Amino acid sequence: MNKDKKLKKQVDKRKEYNSKKRRILILILLVLFLIGVLGFSTMAWFSSNKHGVIDSIDINVATVTGLQISADAIEWGNEVTKDQIINAYKTYPAAENQLPDTLSNVSTAGNVTNGKLDMYYGVTSEEKDGGFTLTTLEQTEMQCTGGEECGDKHYIAFDVFLLVTTPATIALTGNSNVIPQPDTRDKGSQNAARVAFVIEGTVNSGSSAAAQALKGGTSSLIWEPNYDVHTPEGVEAAKNVYGVTTSLSGASRIPYKGVNRAFQTPVYIDQTDKSSYFTTVNPRVATVKNFVENQQLMNIPAGITKVRIYMWLEGQDVDMDNSVAASQLLYNVEFAMIN
Repeated sequence: MNKDKKLKKQVDKRKEYNSKKRRILILILLVLFLIGVLGFSTMAWFSSNKHGVIDSIDINVATVTGLQISADAIEWGNEVTKDQIINAYKTYPAAENQLPDTLSNVSTAGNVTNGKLDMYYGVTSEEKDGGFTLTTLEQTEMQCTGGEECGDKHYIAFDVFLLVTTPATIALTGNSNVIPQPDTRDKGSQNAARVAFVIEGTVNSGSSAAAQALKGGTSSLIWEPNYDVHTPEGVEAAKNVYGVTTSLSGASRIPYKGVNRAFQTPVYIDQTDKSSYFTTVNPRVATVKNFVENQQLMNIPAGITKVRIYMWLEGQDVDMDNSVAASQLLYNVEFAMIN
């Protein structure tokens, strides 16, 4: 009898041991599955973004093929310079041309409210467990031209006016790019750059005051330049943080999600792709470095069309990390009629 009890006890222990092994094996398989799922995620906010800042930004917006452009809907030509944008308020009193000296990481899903792009500044914090969490702050715009006047503004926003005599299809030409300023060190910040266009409406030619008052934009057209090139740091971040294998050049476009509303409840960096605070961004135009062919952007009717232009560094881009700090960028936008 004692022998049977002893044997039964041994059998029960063996069953319990095997059961534990099965549970451990199941847990291991579950972890491997989760790692595999996360490996295909491209949406996490890179934790180093809190230090991504560039300074010394220059802007040039031009047109070709007879298309006229203006900073105030009064003086027309084929080019709008940074100085004209800065001084537009003198003849365009309602201007809110925001031109800070520095840029730092912000994000947008491309939504528009009251004619302005919804922008959010990301703040990351390191938690006790070693992970990083993100909160965001909704951004507002103001007329300012650098220095302390722009305070804590983190992106560029300004208005231009396009004049055509017949309905026109407008494209970005191959002279459009975001590049390091001449004779400056290339830190790769141009690979995280974005430009967006919000069409505010159209009025008849000669109605300058009415054109200035337009504020009817309801959606944005986002341009993602340089999607096929990355810095070494960006390639490493894509692999280690986003689970994506990419290359220094000739790369495929990496999908990402932009912030769709402000949130103060911290979200862990590696969970942002699952959060309702983020929405997949579908750029109207995505271009490789040194693209040549015209890229169709928008259709506008005859008259004066007001377009609000945004320029920023996208916090959700794999190349947006500490290494881009103190970069110096040049944003070039050239429009052409292609019809």
